[in-house]
Amino acid sequence: MKILFCSPEAAPYAKTGGLADVSGALPGALRELGADCRVVMPLYQSVKKAFTGLKHVTDISFLSGQGVSQGRVYADGPVHFIENDAYFNRDGIYAYANRDFPDNLERFAFFSRACVELAITLGDVDVIHCNDWQTGLIPAYLHALEAKGIKSCYTIHNLAYQGIFDAVLWPLLFLPYDFFRPDLMEFFGNINIMKAGIVFADQVTTVSPSYASEIQTPDFGAGLDGLLRAVSFKLSGIANGIDTVVWDPATDPLIPHSFDKDRLDGKARCKLELQKRFSLEQKPGSPLFGLIGRLVDQKGIDLVIKIMEDLLSRDAQVVVLGTGEKWHEENLRRLAERHPTSLAAFIGFDEALAHVIEAGSDFFLMPSRFEPCGLNQMISMRYGTIPIVTGVGGLRDTVTCLGEGDTPQGVRVKLPAPVQLLHAVDEACALYREDPAAFCRLQKNAMEKNVDWTQSALQYYDMYSKMLNSRERER
Repeated sequence: MKILFCSPEAAPYAKTGGLADVSGALPGALRELGADCRVVMPLYQSVKKAFTGLKHVTDISFLSGQGVSQGRVYADGPVHFIENDAYFNRDGIYAYANRDFPDNLERFAFFSRACVELAITLGDVDVIHCNDWQTGLIPAYLHALEAKGIKSCYTIHNLAYQGIFDAVLWPLLFLPYDFFRPDLMEFFGNINIMKAGIVFADQVTTVSPSYASEIQTPDFGAGLDGLLRAVSFKLSGIANGIDTVVWDPATDPLIPHSFDKDRLDGKARCKLELQKRFSLEQKPGSPLFGLIGRLVDQKGIDLVIKIMEDLLSRDAQVVVLGTGEKWHEENLRRLAERHPTSLAAFIGFDEALAHVIEAGSDFFLMPSRFEPCGLNQMISMRYGTIPIVTGVGGLRDTVTCLGEGDTPQGVRVKLPAPVQLLHAVDEACALYREDPAAFCRLQKNAMEKNVDWTQSALQYYDMYSKMLNSRERER
């Protein structure tokens, strides 16, 4: 079985979010199951600078809306990179100075078409696995080119980002004009690239079973719920995992002290080092809450900001790492200035610091309004950091909370509202201070939870196999 896993980003080469972690880990898990899984991503300027030993594999060219488009293909083991300096040799992946590149449609139309051309050139690809809107055109190009021997799977990592563009740009896609209609790619007069992936792919997945159900409702469907209900026969949810080699407190080189579920003294020392790093008061008895991620309303950061004064009044501490909406960043900076010994806000992203915060925190705040899957709650469990989560999407599927089962690993926020979040924080603080034995059991439950890719990779492998069986029947 030969899989071409196409993604706009993949760790460790280029990363803006969880998609890169998935694209870096899932293909490896599939290879362990016997699949020949190759990753394809653009050759960004940052990749060129950091990875200088890439091997030239082949060149590709094809007709596009710009005439004849050309690219060079390089590889680093099973990871392939498509080079086109006009599109990718620039600062940033999707944006510069917080503004999307104005030619993003053209850039990722080229990338999608180049992925199809690479598959045809390789000549042995069974399935192309596409990820998010940036690769949503791949199934459409396969359909337009009548490449019937190649099956396609399209994974929605976040339905909120659909790749919607003005209809005047349609000629850039070099697709038949009859694709621009309401049942295919037209969306309220605009082009919707994610819609193309959903319509034309042989199978559609999203990153947790609960999210697969949620997006078929008006509340979570972002305008596509009707389409998703119509294609429910080919829609499924497969929960993400995490790379348990990269995220392992027993061997993590980025944290100051190693530990495991039977040696939690190292975690206590990591907490003291985290407090010291941010000049927080050295108080082992005070619960420390971590938060890492995009500072946007989807993640509930506005709820955290609204309760921050009350949270800190509980003699608790908070460390935040992330970037996002400017008003959230400024609010966090002002709060940190008012509470320098109990709140630290690092505006930016630092992969090494993320490991340090996960290792040193007692609890992790993740009160998302919607969450396709989420990775931080699973990373937190791996490090004995108890996630405080809402009951949506992947948070519902991956975290069993207090009162929900025999081996809880987290604390539930009943609704994404300030009063409910503060209630969950109070529950966490009470557990931490008044019942340390129960808190320790919660930590061990969390660290024993299976969050690797094994089961999810098996589900993908089974899905690919069924797709190939249907291809044989079609022949």
